[in-house]
Amino acid sequence: MNVTLKKIIKYTINVLLIIGITVIALNILFKDNEPGAILREITEADYRWLLVAVVLMVGFVCAESIQMRMLLKGMKQKVSLFKCILLSNIGFFFSQITPSASGGQPLQIVYMTKLGVNGFVSTLVCMMVTLVYKLTLVGLFIIILIIQPGFVLSSIHDVLFFFIIGILIQAGVGFFLLACVLKPSLAMGVVTKSISLGTKLHIVRHPEETRQKAETSIKQYVAASDFLKKNTHIMWKMAIITFLQRLAYFSVAFCVAMALNVEECNFLKIVSLQIILSLAVDMLPLPGASGANEILFTTLQSEIFKNKVSAGLLLNRGITYYLLAIVTGVFTLFAHLYFKKIRSGSQALAQEEDTCTEPGTAADPQIEKQN
Repeated sequence: MNVTLKKIIKYTINVLLIIGITVIALNILFKDNEPGAILREITEADYRWLLVAVVLMVGFVCAESIQMRMLLKGMKQKVSLFKCILLSNIGFFFSQITPSASGGQPLQIVYMTKLGVNGFVSTLVCMMVTLVYKLTLVGLFIIILIIQPGFVLSSIHDVLFFFIIGILIQAGVGFFLLACVLKPSLAMGVVTKSISLGTKLHIVRHPEETRQKAETSIKQYVAASDFLKKNTHIMWKMAIITFLQRLAYFSVAFCVAMALNVEECNFLKIVSLQIILSLAVDMLPLPGASGANEILFTTLQSEIFKNKVSAGLLLNRGITYYLLAIVTGVFTLFAHLYFKKIRSGSQALAQEEDTCTEPGTAADPQIEKQN
């Protein structure tokens, strides 16, 4: 079985898993609800607010493209904004269909390499985008906790188990990446001890190979550290863009509430609840956090959406996940064909140049010497 077929089977299984888990979760959540009433609430929703939600999601995707373009330009790589938008769509699509959103960046690195970007640089770009993305989420949580501590803490209590797991993973990964950039030696020490423990527990089968890969990754973070020191203005711009990007995503739920004409529609509370939800489920080993996302949205937002929470769930999840997956999937297919065409054109041009420099042509050094 070739590698391509294995990947197709893997992604197909993930998609079927997403559908299966979602169907089960929705059946559990909606078993006491009237489908006709939910459908009526959705059809009567104000489409103008839903259109605003879709625009916010477009901004959400394009924000990453802008960051990638800034980083690549800072590293002297010529990649247009259009190509960066295609790379962002590839990343978001594969993140939607892989556990813990782990499949997006490896594919982005592959396609950046096809565009002629150095493999080291492409990896560096993806790592830095991830670092800012994760730390911004933690930063947003700290902000809402300071602004309305009582509301946030009482909401966390309703999903305490998921939240504890989520915040530990999110904060752990975020601060580890930060340590890799700012203090590589400390990060390497943590990795070495983790590998030793994993070897004793028979989790790590090839400790030396794993250690070498870790050292290579840490060296990349050292390079990231050097880049950050020389280009702090780029990182500040990225932080601001990521803050707006995250805020746009979390604001979709508010737009849905407005579309459904929810009575107690408080922007700050709805966004705060979505931040808590994201911290709780983003790193779960489920494609798209399917099942957990639906259950936690219903648990957290029920006091605000009240009897319209089911319709709110379907619209919010439909826009932020399913519509996103479909649209980015279409762009991913286009990107694959487009990049393939570019690569074929580059190869044809290279062959043509080789032909022009064959002996017997005007470009041949021997001919020029004779003349």
